[in-house]
Amino acid sequence: MDILQWLFIGVLVYAIYYLINKYEQRVDELTRLIELNREEINKNKENIKKNAEGVSANREKIEKNADGVSKNAKGVAKNKEKIQETEQIAKRNKEILDLNQDIIAKLK
Repeated sequence: MDILQWLFIGVLVYAIYYLINKYEQRVDELTRLIELNREEINKNKENIKKNAEGVSANREKIEKNADGVSKNAKGVAKNKEKIQETEQIAKRNKEILDLNQDIIAKLK
């Protein structure tokens, strides 16, 4: 009966050793994966910083372009007014030209 107890204790010791070894392997693997992820996380943080700088630069460009667009819109409105005025002047000049040609035709 003594041998049976020692055999049982030996099997338990081996089982405990086996489980501890497996646990240590899993811990080592998890530690390795955590380190790999930590490097990727740091790379992602750097990329986020770079992108944030790019976003702020783009925001400034967009604001400048918005100012330019509003100035151009005002210029377009002024140009439309000038075109309408020019069309009216051209219409009046054509009427005057037609009248002058009629007068010249009558004088001949």
